[in-house]
Amino acid sequence: MKINTIIKIATLACFVLVGRQEGYSQGTFGNLNFESVIPPLNPDINFSVPISNALPRWSGYLNGTPQDRVIYNGFSLSGPSISLVDSLFFQPIQGSYSVYLKSFSDTGGTSAAIGQTGQIPNSALSLFFIRDPQSGFAVSFGGQPISLVQFGTSGNNLIMAGDISQFAGQTGELLFVGTGLFDAIQFSSQPIPEPSVLGLLGLGGLFVGCYRRKCQR
Repeated sequence: MKINTIIKIATLACFVLVGRQEGYSQGTFGNLNFESVIPPLNPDINFSVPISNALPRWSGYLNGTPQDRVIYNGFSLSGPSISLVDSLFFQPIQGSYSVYLKSFSDTGGTSAAIGQTGQIPNSALSLFFIRDPQSGFAVSFGGQPISLVQFGTSGNNLIMAGDISQFAGQTGELLFVGTGLFDAIQFSSQPIPEPSVLGLLGLGGLFVGCYRRKCQR
């Protein structure tokens, strides 16, 4: 395959993933980009605020126990925690806010998680979100794990994708558990490419990077 074709494929994939996909239904889910904060956010002495203000539509869990408050611009030093962060603490992945989870395991033990119950769009085939490269997450829907693959990159962060075609049109809880910064959750009618195509996209990105460095020189 010609290099130009590889570059075109890589560019198209990046456009599809990091674009806002205006007009595409997110089912009955909402605040998937964590931007629907309800002010004011007035932290108490423990830097916590009501989850209903910080993360509308979402529920928080520490070690499986529901939480009515989350930390704003901070995290717990002694255990798992759920945090809403802005540029005063961490640079958000997208927009003005991102969520930071702090767990000691992404599959159990001392864990932090957020979840939201809703109906997945009938035409949804995949789920995408962006996380920082040092993080690790497990994602499930209705208690069923969603297998994740790295689809690409967005700046210094990783674009993760999961096949949710089997859940299209169903109602259940979408749950994220783990450690790290993440944001920009969205459903998509785009299927996840086969592993060979993902490798080709990575190769295309490599060619793009090499070409840019050559031009700079």
